[in-house]
Amino acid sequence: MMSPVNRNQNIASIPPLMNELNIYQSKSPNISTPTSRPQIYSQNQASVSFSPAIRRQLNDSGENQQLQHRKKHRSNDDVRTSHNSKQLVINNLAVPPRDNNSRLVNQQQHQHQHTTNNHFPLVHLKRAVSNNLPYFYLGFKEDVNSDNLPSSAKIIHELNKFFYNKWIPTFKGFTICSLIGKNRFKISTNDKADYSKLINTEWPDTIDDKVVEIIKPNHVPDCFAFVVRHIPSNIPNDQIVKYIYQVFKSAVQFTEISRHQNNNQSTKDYRFTITDITEYYTALELKRIAIGNQLLPLTQFRTSYKLTYCTKCWKIGHMRFECNEATKCRICLDKFEENVSHQCKRIAKCAQCNEDHWSLDNKCQIIRQYKQDLKHAVEQAVTTGKLQRFYPQDIKKPFVNTGEDFPVLVHSTQAQIPTPWNNQKKENSELLNELQKINGSMNGLRNDIEVLGKQLIEENSKILSQDKLIHQQQQNIVLVINQFQIIIKSLTEAMPELDNKTKKKIEKQMKTLADIGSKISPNEISTHSKEQATSHRIQTDTITTSATTTTENGGGNGNEKSNMSIETSDDV
Repeated sequence: MMSPVNRNQNIASIPPLMNELNIYQSKSPNISTPTSRPQIYSQNQASVSFSPAIRRQLNDSGENQQLQHRKKHRSNDDVRTSHNSKQLVINNLAVPPRDNNSRLVNQQQHQHQHTTNNHFPLVHLKRAVSNNLPYFYLGFKEDVNSDNLPSSAKIIHELNKFFYNKWIPTFKGFTICSLIGKNRFKISTNDKADYSKLINTEWPDTIDDKVVEIIKPNHVPDCFAFVVRHIPSNIPNDQIVKYIYQVFKSAVQFTEISRHQNNNQSTKDYRFTITDITEYYTALELKRIAIGNQLLPLTQFRTSYKLTYCTKCWKIGHMRFECNEATKCRICLDKFEENVSHQCKRIAKCAQCNEDHWSLDNKCQIIRQYKQDLKHAVEQAVTTGKLQRFYPQDIKKPFVNTGEDFPVLVHSTQAQIPTPWNNQKKENSELLNELQKINGSMNGLRNDIEVLGKQLIEENSKILSQDKLIHQQQQNIVLVINQFQIIIKSLTEAMPELDNKTKKKIEKQMKTLADIGSKISPNEISTHSKEQATSHRIQTDTITTSATTTTENGGGNGNEKSNMSIETSDDV
């Protein structure tokens, strides 16, 4: 499944902001905090005097799809009027209430405090816009002591070496490897292509001769999600899924984006996730998809800003390592006791406002106000340059300088007199290239001929050796025939009692043996060997002459080859 560069990543480049007390802790709406008003009002005055320009929202997810109206820049008179009106409101709130209904005034002050203060630490802003890929978890099956446990650097080195051999040179390596728990490490990469390959491939079974177990993420991150915009409402969802499947076979997790307002619109948006990295980059390039004979915009899904909350007390504004309270249940907020199994009451309770809902539920007014303030703080940081968006840039092609790009300037005063004869010889590069190709082919042909000549010489030598062996065997056969004739004659003379019929048969066999011996007489054998030698000499002479002609044309030592052929023929 996963350019290498995360296009939704934001880069923070500002110093830490002022250390503010967390105003989003659990507070009762009936309790007022008058001591914090002057600080809040002074911050509000500064924000009015230096209001940044309104830019496009950073969050482009489905939670903010309602129509947005661009605000016009106000003139100096409008700014002064707004500043005076807000200053008047502040002065009125600073005056203590005269009536007895102080609860309503305190609630208004508490709401005004959450509305105006949008100053967040830099860590919270960076966490809000971060979009990291999920972690891989590597654990050792054996109970390894801390002394025998491999270091993070060694694990990264072995894993990088293993995957480099698989995907050279596309693998960019891991970026995080840290120990969590006793024998468990979390590993991560910031490259989408590498993440997709790591999800779909096999990991090594052992590291440092120790058996390991890999736990891969079981969900697809939101950075691989896309949204089809402005789909007509009359098209059913099943048909939309079929249209998307026709383009992207790896699409999963189809959901319609719900809108809290304007439910009676004629269009809707549909979200899906692509698991194949090739189709993911193709979707980034297409930017359009055909749904119901219409080309509709296809955009990346941008998640909402991440909240900073504690997993011990479930309050917003700080993290777990900063909290000094005891660990509580996520639902009922009862404290966990040591060595006692917790029995949850299953009654939701909010850690922000003590109402009957989950602590991070959007029903909570404090949570909604926190999200709005966080959004404004991020937009203000982006506008002022404290946070910088990452925009994908086109790859610039390398500059290629040609002779026609920068011609030589000729002054009009110089006299340009054409030469009567063109004595300059223009080199024809194409002809030279063709000649070089022909020369190369001729050299290759010459080498092939030399190899064939050597092979023919070897074959002829083998044939001559076999011919000699055959001739020797024939001579032996002739000698054996002569010996047989002598022996048979002596036997017939020593046996006079043989009848005439037997003698005639013996004489007949003697004639056949004499005929065989006459056919392969020594004279014929010698003449046959001479003929073979002369034919072999002719063949070798033709081979050497062809080799010498080629070497004289293309280079080489042809005299050595001719001498070698003469020596072989003489030996024969």
